[in-house]
Parts: sequence; C-alpha cells; structure tokens
Amino acid sequence: MTLPREVALMLQQATSLPDKSVFLDRTVPLNTVVDYYRVACHVLFVCERCGTCCTTGDPIGLRQDDIERIARHLKIPLGKAVKKYTMPDPDRPGVLDFKKILPCKFYDTVARRCKIYDARPWSCRIFPFIGIYGSEDHVKVHESCPGSVKAVKMLTEAVEELRTDPAFSPSFDKETVKRAKQWFKDVLDTVK
Repeated sequence: MTLPREVALMLQQATSLPDKSVFLDRTVPLNTVVDYYRVACHVLFVCERCGTCCTTGDPIGLRQDDIERIARHLKIPLGKAVKKYTMPDPDRPGVLDFKKILPCKFYDTVARRCKIYDARPWSCRIFPFIGIYGSEDHVKVHESCPGSVKAVKMLTEAVEELRTDPAFSPSFDKETVKRAKQWFKDVLDTVK
C-alpha cells in the first residue's frame, strides 16, 4: 500500500510542470491537474463495501472489453452475455450499459460484495474518482461513500503536511516530473 505522503509527493512532482512541457511527443498521460488529484485519491481509496455505488449506480456503462471479460468470467458465450446483461445506452449511440436493475445484478446484498469483482466493468474499477464521475474543475467527493470521504481527507492532509514541511522544496527537475507523471499514467493502466 502506498502511503499518503508518498502519493502527495508524487502529486506535487507531477503537477509542478504542465504535461506539454514534459511530453514533447504529445503523448499526454492525463489532461488536467485535477486529473492527477483524482488518480491520487484513487490510489488512496479503500472500498468499505457500503454498497452505495452498487445499489445506486444506474446505468453502468460498459466497454467492449468489459463485456468480453464478464462473459469469460461467467463462462458463457459473448453473445449470450450481451443479450442477457446489456442494453443500448439511449444517450450514447454504440455504447452498451448493464440493463437497468437496481441494485446491480451482480451485487450480493447479503455478503455486501460484487459477485464478479475480478471481472467488474471499467466504470466500477475507476469509481469514485476517475472518469465519468469527476467534473472538470474539482475532485468530486461522494459523501455517501465513506471510502471516498476518507481518501480525499488523507490526500488533503498529506498535501498540506508536505507543503508546510520546511524541508520540502517544490522545485523538481524535468526527469523527476516526467517519472511522476508516468507513475500516474501507469496507475491508470493497471487499475484493477
């Protein structure tokens, strides 16, 4: 587990220079400073199994690889998984959602866990901070999600502690910044 202070330091490094000045080949890992904060919160997030996201998240968007992973996990043909568990998203042509069922069909209300956790969709993997759940100008704290509240609090405290540390210098060389930005990109690439 990564410590809040380590994440705060990586965050300070990654956000000290704009992506464009570090990645000259235009392969920008993230888009905004807020995106780095979202990923930092995600790193510190620990699901407390409250079930709020599984019982209120509707619709749950699916990528093609989500459907394929779920079909493999359930050991059923892809076509059957699509037919049984998905429907077209009315607002996004060509995109599928889980069928509108609350709570999520795969949420075990007794055990308070996801029955397909290892195969869960990308949108579930990145909840509550990254992707469609964020806004452009701030990190959204989902007050009904205790893990969300705690992660934001941990990061906020760690960043403040770092900034007030007399030994902390917010000046970083370009390679250090690039490594930190790459670390955040790698986090996104390995979200499980």
